[in-house]
Amino acid sequence: MPGHNIKPNPHNETVIKAGFIAIAVNLLLAIFKVAIGAISNSIAITSDAIHGLIDTLSGIIVITSEKLGTSKKFAKKHEKIEHFGAILIAIIIIAVSIHIFIESIEKIIEPEEVEYSVPIIIVLIGSIIAKFILGRYLKTTGTKVKSDTLIASSVETINDSIISGAVLFSATIYLIWHIDVEAYISIIISIIILKFGLELIFPKFFKHHHSH
Repeated sequence: MPGHNIKPNPHNETVIKAGFIAIAVNLLLAIFKVAIGAISNSIAITSDAIHGLIDTLSGIIVITSEKLGTSKKFAKKHEKIEHFGAILIAIIIIAVSIHIFIESIEKIIEPEEVEYSVPIIIVLIGSIIAKFILGRYLKTTGTKVKSDTLIASSVETINDSIISGAVLFSATIYLIWHIDVEAYISIIISIIILKFGLELIFPKFFKHHHSH
C-alpha cells in the first residue's frame, strides 16, 4: 500500500544488502558442504552444513527486522526490533551448539568410519576463507551502521569459520596419523559457540565477569 512504508534510508539499504549477501554466500556453502558431508560420512562437515543453513536464517532475520523497522507501524520500535532480531540469532547459535554437542557424544559412543580426502580439505579451506571474509564484512558494516542484528550475524558467521577450522584440523590429523579426533574437537567447539550465543544475550554478565 502506498505511503505505508517510510522511504528507506542509506542505513536500511546497507543492512538489507548485507543480509542478502549473507544469505547467498551461506546457501552456496551449505549446499556444497551437504554434498561433501555425505561423501565423507563426516558428522562435523554435516553439522557445519546445517549451521550454514541456519546462517541463512540469520540473514532472513536481519532483512525482516530491518524491513519491519522501516514500516510506519514499527518505526519507533526500530531499535527494539533490531535487538529482538539479535536475540533470535543468539538463540539459534545456542541451539546449534547443543545439537553439535549431542551429535559428538553420540559419535564417541558409536564411532563411524570417516573418509577424508584432499578435495575435502581444499573445500574446507575455501569455506573458512569465505566465511571469515563474510564475517568481517558483516561486523564492519554492522558496527558502521550500528545494527545489532548484523553484528550478531557476524558472530555466527565467524563461528562457522571456527567450526570449519576445527573440521580441517581433525581431517589433517586423520590423514597424517589416522586418528579420529573429530568428535572431541566438535565438543570443544560446541562449548565455544554456546559461550558466543550466551554473550549475545547476556553481554553485561560477561563484561562484568571479564572485569573481575
